[in-house]
Amino acid sequence: MSENRCILYTFMFGMLVFGTANTIAGKAMDMAHSRGELFNHPYFQTAGMFLGEFFCIFYYFIYKKVTKLAPVQEPLKPKTQEKKSCTAKMGIFVFFIPAFFDFCGSTLMFVGLVLSAPSVYQMMRGFIMIVVALYSVVFLKIKLFKHQYLGVSFAFIGVILVGLASVLYGATSAKSPVLGVIIIIVAQFFAGGVFATEQLFLENIVVHPLQAVGIEGMSGLGYYMIMLPVLNLIPCYNPDICNGGYVENSIEAFRQIGASWEIGLLFIGFMLSISLFNFTGVTTTKKAGALARSTIDTSRTLLIWGFSMLVGWEVFIWLQLIGFAFLVAGTLIYNEIIKIPFLGFTDSIEQKKIYMRNRAEKKHQSTKEEETDYLGYSPGAVYDQSHFKRQSATDDINLETK
Repeated sequence: MSENRCILYTFMFGMLVFGTANTIAGKAMDMAHSRGELFNHPYFQTAGMFLGEFFCIFYYFIYKKVTKLAPVQEPLKPKTQEKKSCTAKMGIFVFFIPAFFDFCGSTLMFVGLVLSAPSVYQMMRGFIMIVVALYSVVFLKIKLFKHQYLGVSFAFIGVILVGLASVLYGATSAKSPVLGVIIIIVAQFFAGGVFATEQLFLENIVVHPLQAVGIEGMSGLGYYMIMLPVLNLIPCYNPDICNGGYVENSIEAFRQIGASWEIGLLFIGFMLSISLFNFTGVTTTKKAGALARSTIDTSRTLLIWGFSMLVGWEVFIWLQLIGFAFLVAGTLIYNEIIKIPFLGFTDSIEQKKIYMRNRAEKKHQSTKEEETDYLGYSPGAVYDQSHFKRQSATDDINLETK
């Protein structure tokens, strides 16, 4: 086995481990006790997530120094000078637009995690593929083809079945399964907004993925520096999602962390895992391709589900497994990893390739730009892919398999 292949597999394994650890650490915090109360601070956790993403800025500078990465100068594309000039004038503040949607979506997802079982939380995020497909047609004017509609349909059936399993059978770690499922689904519309706004505002900006994640993490942290004091003043008496009579109680969060070394370690691990997940994920997604990303997403969900059953957070439910199978099948069909050789689906794939090629020529895209539109069934897959389409000219770690 070549050294490059070993490095690639290390990144893939790291992505699987850190992605799994992040969800488990987040749920473990929700179920931990300190000072006689549950650690019920989803908003504080979301701020910690953005802080973890901000760490990617330091990874980027280390990577840039080690690899002696030179700044990329990409010529302006025809008919995009005015658009690029506008976004260039905004500078770093342009990232606050997608970061706002990330702020809303991530906040709702962490509230959903508090109310739901961790495997259901992970699987229900598969609704992101449906949302992105919808936004692509409505806002980005991208045509979908027969096999893509089939993939979206399978994913939709999968989400319904997983949601039904959660509502009908529940789990010991789910405080309010119905509300949790609804909140997670609503969150995906904001997560899809990250994709749409990045395509609209950042499409012509060349930036390394790690740098982009770090800047958006900083932007999200900026939003929370404003919102956390406000949330600490809003009365709330739902014990499932509130703390001490308010939406958030950040002072109590610090006290609980200080009083429990377990929660302290979980919180540190939570922040580090999200940053390392992004660090390993951006390289894996770019160098290993759609199949690897899809496989890791699937394995990550299965590991989270298996761990949850092992520690007694959940029980095995056949309906949930069937729903998950539909989700995975929908993703693989949508991304052309599974190609159905009948009913015209093969022709649909060829038609899509011609359409995307013609669309690229009309937009005068760079020949170096990656033309894959892999979406995946997790927000991370969508998030990474949107960066790679803008970062096409940047040389990355040479991990091409031999």
